[in-house]
Amino acid sequence: MTVPAGTGPAAPEERFFETFDGYSLPVRVLPAGRGCRMLALHGARSNLERLDPWLRPLQARGVASLAGSLSGHGSDSPLALDATSLARNLQEALRFAARLSPGPEVVMGHSLGGALALKVAEAHAATVHTLVLGGPALYPEAAFAAPHFGPPFTAAISVPFGFRDSASLAFLRRFPGRVLLVTGEYDGLPAQAHGGQAGRSAGTVTVTVPDGASRTVYSPIPAEVLADIRAAAGARCSTIVLEGCDHRMSAHLARRPAVADRLAEQVQRTIAAAGAGPAVHGRIGASGAWRA
Repeated sequence: MTVPAGTGPAAPEERFFETFDGYSLPVRVLPAGRGCRMLALHGARSNLERLDPWLRPLQARGVASLAGSLSGHGSDSPLALDATSLARNLQEALRFAARLSPGPEVVMGHSLGGALALKVAEAHAATVHTLVLGGPALYPEAAFAAPHFGPPFTAAISVPFGFRDSASLAFLRRFPGRVLLVTGEYDGLPAQAHGGQAGRSAGTVTVTVPDGASRTVYSPIPAEVLADIRAAAGARCSTIVLEGCDHRMSAHLARRPAVADRLAEQVQRTIAAAGAGPAVHGRIGASGAWRA
């Protein structure tokens, strides 16, 4: 089955399985007024359901989406993490993208899914006009060559500034469309400010929040990754910061429907502009208030 990008009445939510060599993965389409044109990719230790706080509010605003579960990460995966690889996840993501005819116009990815979204957008450069990256990872090409998740993959992504080997940065420099970078206030923290090494992630650290209290946050994305993505995309990059949020964006949005709805509003506007117009920068507070 191919999911068209044309117009037509909304259909019931559709679920099916994509079959690969010896295993199958679940796929879901959330329909909206226009045919599906957006592919959404989840992060590590997750699955398609974890994207609900992103995708359900978008559906309510008329943005349909297709999401599939990647092997090795969630409870619905038939393969264990060490039985699959980043390269296999990329091939799965590309197969999901092929369901959107003539190709995806929007690719959204969170964390590991952000790294895959960049590769999918490059493969479908003829149709993609918008990238939505939520706390995106950026991996060196050696990570895609690792035979499986585990020590080879970990070694590849642990080299300080190794992500600058990623071909996705070169793609972003020539990508003509819009890039919407969504980050948590407490993700992408400078590692050296928390006893770590520049070019690597801060990890799990304790920070002081505005009311003076201490809070433990998870910041697995190196500060330099976000800076390099912004620099590569240049004037085409819009940014949104979720106040009070660390890397666990889906959980943050699930607990705060007003924030999820405000984020969906901004994402929908970016998509509707189809890559045109000036960049927009702002923050979304815990109440859902938008501040440019």
